[in-house]
Amino acid sequence: TRNLPKNNRVTGMKSDDQFEESFKFVLPGYNVRPLEMSGAIGIEQLKKLPRFISVRRKNAEYFLEKFKDHPYLDVQQETGESSWFGFSFIIRKGSGVIRKELVEKLNSARIECRPIVTGNFLKNKDVLKYFDYTVHNNVVNAEYLDKNGLFVGNHQIELFNEIDYLRKILK
Repeated sequence: TRNLPKNNRVTGMKSDDQFEESFKFVLPGYNVRPLEMSGAIGIEQLKKLPRFISVRRKNAEYFLEKFKDHPYLDVQQETGESSWFGFSFIIRKGSGVIRKELVEKLNSARIECRPIVTGNFLKNKDVLKYFDYTVHNNVVNAEYLDKNGLFVGNHQIELFNEIDYLRKILK
């Protein structure tokens, strides 16, 4: 949706906040294209998956070590055995750090980031209208994550230098 005009028929009126717009759902579904070429490429890529996951896990170990004592960010902790698609941060309560300023700092250092998945999914009214659902309680944690969380990606190549750079920027 990033190339659509501010007011359009797909998303309605878009926010001026590029970070908020960077991962906004407008329709339910999956990013699946069942084409023969995609299938052929996928079969070959699946052969590399164990190696990709191994490197991503090594990046995650390094990331967790570098950020374990961060003064104002909490980082995700692994439950089970993850393939570590990326690294999530949540700004600690009372730190005085504002996510918008943190995002600007990362962007100016040429480090891409985005909301954690979509933040509070209940704010995706354009998608939720397709579902029959009930919210049984306040969603204070989802709200906090929505306002104070962000995500940077991992890769299937070693990122130790990049993680060091990220830690330097987020001192």
